[in-house]
Amino acid sequence: MSNKRVGVAVAGAVAAAVVAYGGATWYLGQRVQTDYQEAVAELRKALGNDVVVSNDYDKGFLSSTARLVLQWVPAPDEEGGVAPQPLRLVVASDVRHGPLAGAKLAGAVIDSRFSLEGLNADAQARLSKASAPILTTVHHLTGSHDVHFQLPAGEMGDSDGMAMRWQEMAYDMAISRDGQHLKGSFRMPEFGLTGIPDESALAEADPEEESDNDETAAVEPVDRTSIQLQGVDGRFDMAVIDGLWLIGPGKGDFRMERAFVSMLPAGGGDSKPLLDVKNVVGNYAVEAANGTLGMTTQLNAAGRVGPIDFEALSAEEKIQRISIEAVRSFQRVVLDSYRAGGIANAVAAIEQQSMTVLMENAPRLVQALPAYSMQLKATYQGKTGELLYGGEVKRAPSDAEVAQAGWMPALMKSSVLQASARMPKAWMLPLAHATGRPQATDRDVDAMLRMAQSSGYVRQEGEFVTSTVQLESGQLNLNGKTMPLPPGLMR
Repeated sequence: MSNKRVGVAVAGAVAAAVVAYGGATWYLGQRVQTDYQEAVAELRKALGNDVVVSNDYDKGFLSSTARLVLQWVPAPDEEGGVAPQPLRLVVASDVRHGPLAGAKLAGAVIDSRFSLEGLNADAQARLSKASAPILTTVHHLTGSHDVHFQLPAGEMGDSDGMAMRWQEMAYDMAISRDGQHLKGSFRMPEFGLTGIPDESALAEADPEEESDNDETAAVEPVDRTSIQLQGVDGRFDMAVIDGLWLIGPGKGDFRMERAFVSMLPAGGGDSKPLLDVKNVVGNYAVEAANGTLGMTTQLNAAGRVGPIDFEALSAEEKIQRISIEAVRSFQRVVLDSYRAGGIANAVAAIEQQSMTVLMENAPRLVQALPAYSMQLKATYQGKTGELLYGGEVKRAPSDAEVAQAGWMPALMKSSVLQASARMPKAWMLPLAHATGRPQATDRDVDAMLRMAQSSGYVRQEGEFVTSTVQLESGQLNLNGKTMPLPPGLMR
């Protein structure tokens, strides 16, 4: 073949490749635009048209840009007052079309950056040392998606002495093609919240109280708490249940290198450690069966709680047979309230309608025979203590029982509540010292124990002090003895 023909063939191949790539880019650009608009439509459906106020998409050949604006209008401070300036969240996105999107083999890669508009001068000052998060979404050619959320290191503070600081945080998630499977991880190297005031002390103070000179009195100093979390990370793998948020069958694990809580007294001086636990390791598993959900969570750690330094701490919580439809109903009330009036309305709905929703869903909740249990263990000075408590619906009360006594009394008669404690006697004196009785002696502890035993509240079994209580079929059993119920308990 002559060089001329070879050149023509190569040129033709290059031209074909360019045309093919251009066609693929155009097609993938169309597809990602459709996916983007569908996602915005779902967001509009969830948040309402009053929140999603604008959505612009400028499609190009190799890339596109998008701008989404969400708006919240705070309620006036007082009836008839001037409405505050709306708060706007602007999401600006750069869309790179595939099949080579930003050096990645993908349908598209979207980099989204967030900014806030409508902040007052005080809020802007608080956020001056914080950077906006970045969201990167990869739309794979197979139809699946990868999400990477990154919050750069920063800090926030206010004139009241509170401050929040964090190192760079990251969250990654893979979404299956059908959107029914989520898998990911999160990382938070360090997070701190300092200067949290004692709210009860603040409530007792009256900042509007006027002094003798007719000036506003200064607020008295209060105790302030600080929280420090270090080395937090975890993984999750879960399926999606239609109509539920953030709940679905699956499993996950997490760990934390250290959690430290301290309190700075109002009068000054050194801060006092309240909690210092290390090497926290946990896992959870969620199961779905027969229209119900169940969840088991396990946690292990070691460290100091108050002045007591525990060699080991553990917890296991089990929630069993919770009606999925009942959970849907509760979440639906929250979402509808949010659409109608924003976050404040949603919070109010939780406070005001929780009992109504609970009673409306009582029949399906009870029919599922739900159960709850918690087991706590701690090891101190080589000895292990244990606390267990929980409850279970043994049978659904009949309509006649409900009509005669009402839901709660009928449910109490068809359920069992129980608790038990097993504590080394050697713990009693250190615990007395730790809970505000530093002058307590072994004689004081023995006297207190004899009094509790004579009243039937506890038993001594060797070197352990134990107690069990059970409420079943309308009867109270304390340490093996049936006792009359406290007045009004079954009403």
